Amino acid sequence: MIVQLLWPLLFALATQAWSKCPTKCTCYLDQKGRISVLCKEGGMVGPLDLEDVGLDTEVIKITAPDDNTNALTMSPVFQKYKHLEEIHITKSNIPQLGKHFFWGLTKLDVLNLSQNNITQPLDHNFRGLFKLKELYLDDNRIISLPSGTFRYLPELKVLSVQRNRIEELTPRIFLEISKLKVLKLSGNNLRELNPEVFKDVQELRSLECRGCALSRLNNEIYHLLPHLTHLDLGNNEIENIPSEELRELTRLKYFKLDGNRITAVVDSTFTHQPLLRKLYLARNQIEKISSGAFENVNNLTELDVSYNKLEKLGFLEPIEGSIEVLVLSGNRLKTHALKELLRLEELKGLRLAEIGIADISHEMFPQNLVLLDLGGNHLSTLSRDFLPPSLTELDISRNRFRGLDEDLLTLLDNVQTLKLDGNPWSCDLCYIVPLLERTNRSAVVKEITCISPFTVRGKRLELIRKSELTWCTTPSYTPSYTTSDANFFLIGEDGRVGIIAAGTSVCLLLLTVLVIVGAVCYSKRHAAKYYTHEDKLAMEGESIFDSNHSPLFCDGELSFKFPLDAGEKKVSIATIDEIKKEHAVTNGT
Repeated sequence: MIVQLLWPLLFALATQAWSKCPTKCTCYLDQKGRISVLCKEGGMVGPLDLEDVGLDTEVIKITAPDDNTNALTMSPVFQKYKHLEEIHITKSNIPQLGKHFFWGLTKLDVLNLSQNNITQPLDHNFRGLFKLKELYLDDNRIISLPSGTFRYLPELKVLSVQRNRIEELTPRIFLEISKLKVLKLSGNNLRELNPEVFKDVQELRSLECRGCALSRLNNEIYHLLPHLTHLDLGNNEIENIPSEELRELTRLKYFKLDGNRITAVVDSTFTHQPLLRKLYLARNQIEKISSGAFENVNNLTELDVSYNKLEKLGFLEPIEGSIEVLVLSGNRLKTHALKELLRLEELKGLRLAEIGIADISHEMFPQNLVLLDLGGNHLSTLSRDFLPPSLTELDISRNRFRGLDEDLLTLLDNVQTLKLDGNPWSCDLCYIVPLLERTNRSAVVKEITCISPFTVRGKRLELIRKSELTWCTTPSYTPSYTTSDANFFLIGEDGRVGIIAAGTSVCLLLLTVLVIVGAVCYSKRHAAKYYTHEDKLAMEGESIFDSNHSPLFCDGELSFKFPLDAGEKKVSIATIDEIKKEHAVTNGT
């Protein structure tokens, strides 16, 4: 009943908004019920013109696609739009802001002028915006910001000037904006941060200076910003974290140091951050994290130390009761080190991509795990006995799987997100049948691409019928076999197999060498006899093998004598002339 009564009113408001909608723009009511105008087709050129935009418009958004950007210049057209709460003008190549163009917009909360060509904003550009709370100037060409640039914005809470060309923060740049809570400076080549700059914004809660070429952060900055809860210093050139450097940041909850040059994390580094919840140390050069680095850090739920040089996981002991998401991908972890993971009873998400494991032959995953990433390893088999029954997301892409057995697939039927791409799937009767039978109920299985045999190479599994499958084109699939071929010649739990294989190979090699040597000796002996006609001069009763030389070693004691007649034959000796004469008579001459 209420909806029926309100519907005419909503329809009237919508009709009023759409009645003056500019050409090539869209007019609508946003999620907050505000009258909004969106112009996104691009191609707008010249001074900004708001013709046909209703005076009661509350949100204006002007943008463009990458291949048809606008080329606008600012003009004083906003002053009569007293109801405006948000202005977004992006991808429009605006070179500069006009003086007092925003005067009188007392309700404006958000001004977004990102992705333009603004080079030098000045204080008078923002006069009249007494209630502005958020200002975005990202992706422009700003070289510097003079002192007091934002002094006419006393209610400003969020300031973002990311990815500009600022190389230095001028002292007193943040004059008169003491209520600022979020400051985003990422993508500017600042190299260092002057502590004096932050004396005017000591209420900051979030500071981002990602990719600013920082080699360190002055300790005085931490002292001036004791209320920081979010600190992002990723993708810089920081080499170490002194254990006492973070002492003042007792309220820190989210800390990003990924993409730096840190080599070690020492004892008590985060001892003074008892509220720390998320820590990112990925893509550094960390070889060791001390077991006392996380002492007194009882609220840490997410830790990312991926793509470092870690081999041991002893540092997890102080946080084993709180950690819920752990990212270890890209490290040098050994299989036995992964047993430490069993102690993490609260762990829900675990990423072990690209750590080089070839076999999972024992239990190592906590039973409460719901996300497991094993992508980019050397696994060829996987037993359901070692997988948590509560999994909802599993990534085994980019491994060496040729197929998956029925037992494992029964468990995976309950997995909501499954990644299988990048494996050498063998679409034959030995490997693919269990997967083929699931093509009708799994979109992921349908997209599997066959690698062998060559008759179906490159073909998706959903396009193959069981009657088309050939017999095994690769070694027989044995689900019970858990040792990958990568470890076949290593001495480990199945070392005896490797020793036998290696010994057999050596024996075969020696036997081959002996046969070759024997053949060479025999051929030389035979050639010598043929050249001197020794076979015609020897006694008829002796064999060519009647010798003190072995056919294999050429000087052995073995003798092989095969008499041609039971009785003795008289030895006759002929001269060369007689032989020639006899040869001539034989030929009838």
